[in-house]
Amino acid sequence: LEELPERLPTLHVIGAPRSGTTLLFQVLASGLDIAYVSNLTAAFSRAPVTGMRLARKLGVDRLEASSFGSAFGRTAGVAEPHEFGYFWNHHLRYPDLAQRPPSHEDTIDWDHLRRVMINMAERAGRPVGFKPMLLLWHLERMAEVMPRTCFVWIRREPRLTALSLLKMRRALRGSEREWASLRPAEELGDEPPWRQVAAQVVLLERTIARAATALGPSRVLRVDYAELCADPAAIVRRTADLMETHGHRPDVRAGLPDHFDPQTNSSLEDEFGERVDEALAHFTSLYAETGGPDG
Repeated sequence: LEELPERLPTLHVIGAPRSGTTLLFQVLASGLDIAYVSNLTAAFSRAPVTGMRLARKLGVDRLEASSFGSAFGRTAGVAEPHEFGYFWNHHLRYPDLAQRPPSHEDTIDWDHLRRVMINMAERAGRPVGFKPMLLLWHLERMAEVMPRTCFVWIRREPRLTALSLLKMRRALRGSEREWASLRPAEELGDEPPWRQVAAQVVLLERTIARAATALGPSRVLRVDYAELCADPAAIVRRTADLMETHGHRPDVRAGLPDHFDPQTNSSLEDEFGERVDEALAHFTSLYAETGGPDG
């Protein structure tokens, strides 16, 4: 890899799991002239520059017509965006999806990660967009290492996010009692499932909110899931505006749907709705008073 200057902004889609990050990533990859990690490129997690070169040669390096569909963050089709989990696990040194202590950040080879990401952008000739779930615990450091970094943070009603996490547990793990996705450092193993997902949402949202406050609106664009569904083109334009302040405004592309129908979790409302509401109120109050766990 060459040692290159950072010429182009890097775009990161962030948010709690099940908050709409995948749909937002698909919208931005479709609506902006940016590069991104596709399902094809993701097969080359240890050699992403090679993966991007191959995607370009095969003509699948641009998302011309997304399905805007996914199954718990997984998309279908070689040109659809990919979360690139193996890449982030490797570079951020996470053997799993559990939060590490603050000292872990100093074990990450940030210089090498920076070099890889800049080479990806230079190969593509465009800014690169990512959806890095594990980076939620390192947003400020990423912005420090790559000063042109931009974040688009999507938020969804916490109740819907928590219920969707329970739905994902059942679908992927066979039971709502089995943990799924990012796991905060707080000890939650003895809590019932509906309290675990409520705490998961509150803690992860708190982590992002702290970083967003520190970084400011010049770095972090806040988007509501309902906003995205109502007017995806407006979110694309706002993201282009954000990237322009960091050195490059990508072209806005036509062809997005006028709107999306918001997803609901009606099948779980009767079973868990009230209990999730109580748990969200409890943990929101608890961490507002205590400041939450360190990390």
